[in-house]
Amino acid sequence: MKKEKWSDYAKYLILSDRSNNKIGTTFESFLNFKKVKEVINNIAFTDKSSFGFDGELYKRKITTMEAKKIIDNINDCRWTNNSEKIFLVSNQLGLII
Repeated sequence: MKKEKWSDYAKYLILSDRSNNKIGTTFESFLNFKKVKEVINNIAFTDKSSFGFDGELYKRKITTMEAKKIIDNINDCRWTNNSEKIFLVSNQLGLII
């Protein structure tokens, strides 16, 4: 089956495998991952030094360029050193992925 037809959860499981299980494989981890991905996507398209999540304001820990690379890696189911910066955001938000 072509990657374009994979579900978001299937892509997440492949990404988890490629990360050597640094990100979890549970559905709860996936739901948290989706929230973190949304925040990173917002960071990727703004130059503001902060972002909001669940009514709280946070100072960015990654740059716009890093956020774009993370999103590209996620979309390609690729795990790199840059992909690991997703944990900076997840830890900041208190979400376990």
